[in-house]
Amino acid sequence: MKSANFLAKIRISSAGKVSGNVYDLDTGEEYLLLRVESNTGSFSAVVKAEYRTILQDIAGKCFVKAQADRIKDEIKARYGDEPDFPFKKFSDYAVFRNPQNRKWYGLLMAVLLGKLTGDEKDQQEAAVLNLKLAEKKLPALLEEVLAMLDESRAFTERKK
Repeated sequence: MKSANFLAKIRISSAGKVSGNVYDLDTGEEYLLLRVESNTGSFSAVVKAEYRTILQDIAGKCFVKAQADRIKDEIKARYGDEPDFPFKKFSDYAVFRNPQNRKWYGLLMAVLLGKLTGDEKDQQEAAVLNLKLAEKKLPALLEEVLAMLDESRAFTERKK
């Protein structure tokens, strides 16, 4: 954020932890009212809102996209399938198709968490993969996904 007289510096650790500070460009000092919950002044509210917007933008563009990219890469590595993007209104929704009959088997999309949880205030995005799968194959897929999640958690914890 470089707005009027403020600069936001955002840091993202290799473990994905986000932190940041806002600085007053006139004085060079950190704008500490950003951290004060009880401060409800209109100017402070504008700075806080702009800072939140930046963080949400980063989350949407970096973390959700990174997860979606990992899913796309895994599908390509395992099955050799590239996604297509058939929806004009949702141009970033990726569809994976069986190469022989062109029927879809996967839809990868970014969805607001509030749509999934019922909390309409939650505007964070999540990568969602909708798979079309024979019911008898579901238990094996779930085991594989849980194993991948465990590997991912172990990798993240080793990096800390």
